[in-house]
Amino acid sequence: MLPKMVWLVNVVRLTIVPVFLGALVLLAEPQRSISDLAAAACLMLLGTVHVLYWWQPWPGRVQRSVAAAAAMVVMNVALLHLLGLNQPLLWLYPALIVGAGLRPPASAVGVGLMALAAGAPLELDGSHMVDAFGPNHAILLSIVLAGSGMAAVRQLIALNADLHATRSELAEFAVANERDRLARQLHDLLGRTLSLIAVKAELAGRLSAAGDPSASVEMRDVQQLARHAVREVREAVAGDLEPNVAAELAAARSALQTAGIGVTVTHLAVDIDPAHEPAVAWALREAVTNVVRHSTARTCRIAIEVSDGTTALEVADDGRGPVGGDAGTGLAGLADRIQTLGGAFEAGPGETGGFRLRVRLGDATSPLRNAEAAR
Repeated sequence: MLPKMVWLVNVVRLTIVPVFLGALVLLAEPQRSISDLAAAACLMLLGTVHVLYWWQPWPGRVQRSVAAAAAMVVMNVALLHLLGLNQPLLWLYPALIVGAGLRPPASAVGVGLMALAAGAPLELDGSHMVDAFGPNHAILLSIVLAGSGMAAVRQLIALNADLHATRSELAEFAVANERDRLARQLHDLLGRTLSLIAVKAELAGRLSAAGDPSASVEMRDVQQLARHAVREVREAVAGDLEPNVAAELAAARSALQTAGIGVTVTHLAVDIDPAHEPAVAWALREAVTNVVRHSTARTCRIAIEVSDGTTALEVADDGRGPVGGDAGTGLAGLADRIQTLGGAFEAGPGETGGFRLRVRLGDATSPLRNAEAAR
């Protein structure tokens, strides 16, 4: 139950106090009749049903509400028609349960029936029920308003529950998105760096075995790469990492040359749209990482073209082409990143062999395609 509704439940619980007081008054009569004792017992049972139901009303099952209201109806009929108790306001209590426990339109029908039951004695006494809507309409109005108010409260609680559930789903969705973002960035960040560390460490091992003093230079490069990786991971976790194309081109040249792969870069001296630059930089990093780790290529070509608000990147190598491996995760994440921006993505075998990755941003007419193959 919502904390803000506790006060309302307490108020409804206290409305039964006059019923218990009435039962005590009947029991305190010096000359009690069997009818008085029966009426007192019925009032005590009515109050007990009320207390039990409103002990924990929300969320409640329809069957429980129907059973409680039915028990009250039976007791009210006995009190008002069999035992002669002239208290039509007793129909307020089943109206409260019907309004709180049943869904519309059943709650509206139930409240209406309670109001009609309260007005029935007027007809039995020779009066007209329409008189109850004149100066003496307070009882029927109280029953209708109380029951309708409980129905409105029930709908409000249901609406609040839906809002809370929606907010929880949005929070979970935000956490999942942040987890995916971090996982994608860590994959993109560490893939190339760790590959480069492995290549340089292997080179340093060969140079050291040959007694070449340049092995120490390679090991210093390994240390610098490790520190750089730690710094990038911290920036990625903090959400402050925004790669740029110039830095990625320089790092790509270094990584490819270290791996013994010849590199050709075609980059027109035109500023890249700032909205496109991070995505192009990530694509360049992922493509070069795959070339270093999986291609066994001898040459790699990188081309970046900017024209009329469109940015295009192509990375192609002459390696062994797409084979099974773990590059598919990175390419799938890259495809999602590009397509989220409304760009076009293509990855697969090159026209003359090897592997080719193409990215185009800013061109609304370009078809969106997922990775056709992954190494």
